Amino acid sequence: MDKLGIEPKLLIAQIINFSIIVMVLSKLLYKPILTMLEKRKKEIAEGLQLTEKMREEEEKFQQKKAKMLETTRKEAQQIIEEARKQAKEEEKEIIADAHTQVEHMLQKGKAEIELQREHMEKEGHQSAVELAVAMSKRLLGSVLSNEDKHKLIQRHIKELESVHV
Repeated sequence: MDKLGIEPKLLIAQIINFSIIVMVLSKLLYKPILTMLEKRKKEIAEGLQLTEKMREEEEKFQQKKAKMLETTRKEAQQIIEEARKQAKEEEKEIIADAHTQVEHMLQKGKAEIELQREHMEKEGHQSAVELAVAMSKRLLGSVLSNEDKHKLIQRHIKELESVHV
C-alpha cells in the first residue's frame, strides 16, 4: 500500500476517527434531529387534521347559514302575505265604512230635501192663499157687500186649505 501512497497507520487512525465522529454525531446530532423531524411531522399532521376539521366545521356552518336564510326568507314571505291579507281586510272595512257613511249622508240629504220641499210647499200654499184672498178682495170689492165678501173669502180659504193639507 505504500506504493499507492497510503499509510496503513494513518488509514486506521482515520477510520477510527471517522467512526468516533459518526458515533458522536449520531448520538448528539442525528437522534435529536430525527426526534425534531418526527415532532415536526406530528405537528404538521395535527395541523392538517385541524385544517380538515375546520373545513368540515365551515361547511356545516355554511349549511346552517343557508338553512337559516331559507327559514328567514320563508318567515318573511309569510309575514308579507299576512300583512297583505290584513291590508285587504282593512281596505274592505274602510270601503264598507265609506259606503255606510255615504248612505247615511244620502239619507240625511234626502230627509233635508224632503223637509225643505214640505216647507216650500207650505210657503207656496200660504202665498197662493194670500194671493187668492187679495185677488178676491179686489174683484169682489166692487160687486159684493163687505159681509158677503167676508163669507165668500172664508169659504174659499177653507176649500184651499182642505185641498192642500
